[in-house]
Amino acid sequence: MPILGSSASQSGRAPGQPTSVSATAGDAQATVTFTVPAYTGKGTVNYTATSSPGGFTASGSSSPLTVTGLSNGTSYTFTVSASASGVQGAASSASAGVTPELPAYALSQTFNASGTYTVPAGKTKIAAFVIGGGAGGRGGRTANGDGGGGRGGGGGATVAFSEYSVNSGQEFSITIGGQGSGGGVDTDGNAGGTTNFGNIVSAGGGSGAASGGNYNNNITINSARSGSTVDGGPISYSPTCDQAEFGAGPGGGGGQGKTSALNMNLSGLGSVAAPNSAGGGAGGGGAIYHYEFHGNSNKAGGTGGSSQGTGGTGGNGGTAFSSNNTGAGSGNAGSAASGVGSGGGGGGGGGRHCYGGGLPVLGTGASGAAGASGQVLVYVR
Repeated sequence: MPILGSSASQSGRAPGQPTSVSATAGDAQATVTFTVPAYTGKGTVNYTATSSPGGFTASGSSSPLTVTGLSNGTSYTFTVSASASGVQGAASSASAGVTPELPAYALSQTFNASGTYTVPAGKTKIAAFVIGGGAGGRGGRTANGDGGGGRGGGGGATVAFSEYSVNSGQEFSITIGGQGSGGGVDTDGNAGGTTNFGNIVSAGGGSGAASGGNYNNNITINSARSGSTVDGGPISYSPTCDQAEFGAGPGGGGGQGKTSALNMNLSGLGSVAAPNSAGGGAGGGGAIYHYEFHGNSNKAGGTGGSSQGTGGTGGNGGTAFSSNNTGAGSGNAGSAASGVGSGGGGGGGGGRHCYGGGLPVLGTGASGAAGASGQVLVYVR
């Protein structure tokens, strides 16, 4: 006859209740730990953790157990029960509630020059802003005689992607788009370079007009921020000084560059904004003046256009007289871009001065300014 309390006497009894149940939340999962009961029944014991709500389960022969398939942002409690030889024990008391959530993103690396990005140990997702290089502004005019200001250069495109799955140690080649140089007199500036992030996305460089980028992953692309769509310019004029120039006066102002913001939401960081690349402002037109009809007074050159963001300001146009009143004033150069991927300002146009006959005296147009190089910002979790 079995001794009371011995294993033989307890054959067929249900295992006891696990105790000290606790849970730690992860990304759409929770790890449940517990203390096994003093009596585990006959034969091999198996433990099952069950969530509330949802009834998601995980089973195994020991602590801990990882329950998957949970919804991030939902609070869960867990109970654990034991079974042996087909006999099911009672469930434990419930754990304290835990809420699964995505791991927080953090800024991992900023690239202002080309290089290689290596995924840090233990990280599985990346996000990035990829920004193309800004274009240079166009130079102000002289050769054709109208003294118009040059257009601003366009800012580079910006592409954003997130939740891209990676492995620890995985490498991506980063190419940063270079700055476009400014144009000389009556010459377009150079386009900005394309920025590439491995085989995931590319962001086109700016030009005198908007340009785009391309992508093969989830999320957003902004087209390039265009510079001013028109040159700055003076009022109309007659081609030679022996023809009347009624209404001769100040040059026209330059147009503004364009800009727009691009944001994305990253767990742990909230809304994160890309550097705000922008197009440059156009240069102001040079003043025109006819001595014979309007007396010996100067006329202002047109004011250079500003950028709405970090693009360069356009140069002011030349006056109708130089400082010694013997010829027309030259335009001012545009300002360089001050922010990542932005375009340079256009150059101001030269002034035009007539002395009552013959050909006009022309001030020299000024050069456009350089844009800024692109950038890549990498976030990881």
